[in-house]
This record gives sequence, C-alpha cells and structure tokens, in this order.
Amino acid sequence: MKKFKKPDRQGVRHRSRGLSAGGSPRKDVLSGREFPPGRCVVGIHAVRELLRVRGRAVDQVWLREHFQDHSELKELHDLAKRLSAPIHTKSVANLDRVISAHQGVIAFTREEPELNWLALKNSQRACLIVLDEVEDPHNVGAILRTAWLFGAQAVLVPELRAAHLSPAVSKVAQGAVEHIPLVRQQALTEQLKELKDMGFWILGMSHEAKQDLFSLDIPQKVVWVLGSESSGIRKSIAGVCDDFVRIPQKNPEASYNVSVAAAIAMAQTFQAHGA
Repeated sequence: MKKFKKPDRQGVRHRSRGLSAGGSPRKDVLSGREFPPGRCVVGIHAVRELLRVRGRAVDQVWLREHFQDHSELKELHDLAKRLSAPIHTKSVANLDRVISAHQGVIAFTREEPELNWLALKNSQRACLIVLDEVEDPHNVGAILRTAWLFGAQAVLVPELRAAHLSPAVSKVAQGAVEHIPLVRQQALTEQLKELKDMGFWILGMSHEAKQDLFSLDIPQKVVWVLGSESSGIRKSIAGVCDDFVRIPQKNPEASYNVSVAAAIAMAQTFQAHGA
C-alpha cells in the first residue's frame, strides 16, 4: 500500500476567487423582463434547502399557479411566508423561461457558501475536488451532491470551459450548493501549488495510472483532480499533480463517468479519514 508522508512545503499564500454573491439582473430573452440579481435556485429539494439554510437571504420565491394543489409546493410557500421571503405566483410558461425542469418553484438569492481558506490551511484533515474543464452541469451537480454527503470542503473549477453555478447545476445538486462552495479559479495551476503549500497532496484520477485507488493509503489532506471525459486532465494541471491514481475496472478500454469516479474517490477518502 502506497503511503504519503506529510509534505514539507512553506510559503503559503491565500487567494480566494470564489463566486460573487451579487450580480447584475438577467433578462428573460423572450419577454425582455429582468430576473432578480444573484443566484437562481431551482427545484423543490434545492429551494427547500435554501430556505432552511439561508432563508433570511432569499430575495424572491416564484411558485407556479395553483401551487396550493401540490403538497410540497404548498409546504414551500408556507415556509417562505414564515421567513418573510417575497413570494410571487408565476405561470408555468414564465418559469419555463428560466429552466424547464423547475418542478414549479424557483428562488433567487445573493448569498452562497464561501470557502474558508484559513481554516483549510489549519485543518488536519480535508478533501477537495478539482474539476478540470468538466462542462456538463449534470455531472457538476451530482459531484456537488456527493461532496456534501461525504464531507468534502469544496469543488474547484476553472473560470473558462467549466460548468458554473447555473440553475441546472442547482437542480441536480438537490440542495448541496447551500453547503459546498463551487469555487471558480482564474489560475487553477497556481491555486493547486498553493494547496500543496498548505499540506495537500494533489492526486489526479486517470484510468492509465499504475497506482490502484483501493490499495492507496489516502493522505489526510487530499485534492482529487478529475478531467473531462473527452480529453482528461490538461497537461498544465497534470504537471502539478503529485501522483496519479486509477479505479480498478474490468474493461481497460472504457472509463467511469466523471461524477461516478469522483464519488468513488470521495467514498474511499471518507472511509480512510474515519469520518
């Protein structure tokens, strides 16, 4: 079993490039009307978690017409009302202009979780996920949901060619976006170097790697790097990785979906960290 010694790395610099909680109003391209500024949260489970975690920071809740006929939508209405969140009834067509898979409810907020870099530096045990040019919002949403359940601290993505905190990501994440920061990085390579200085081991996931995940002595502070399914991890990012790890599989020609690979890595880390 491969073991990792604690790295002797100094010169830590802290630079957070997380998502802004604000933003300019967005326009409905079909009607010309403006949506509220900030983050858009979609779906029953996601909006329920938003109201539960940061209910006082909800700017608006949009419910479909005749929401009273749906028990879960009625429950969300009553919860939003108790929290004094502004509620607006909208036609299904108006909700569809934001995203079709809304389940009858959309909410807007200018607040979101932020990564505490100082706490991350001082922690004895931590797990981060880096998604290098993963553009499918369903994969990113699924990874956020798994990260929440397995206790990861954050998911980092590049500024370009990556799925960011969209309504589709929020819908798939099922409330995880209220707990796990999705941090956009303009200089992902430099951020990985800084994480090394904080004591993290940077491990890239590759089906061509020799090191087997299931026989690995997972470090106490680890960053799992996963690339897009089409092109894998970029060379600039791979050059920063301390090692590469594969997940055992029967067919050497195939590969796991990126969200599945991330889930397996986080499950092993969760077990190894004794959480």
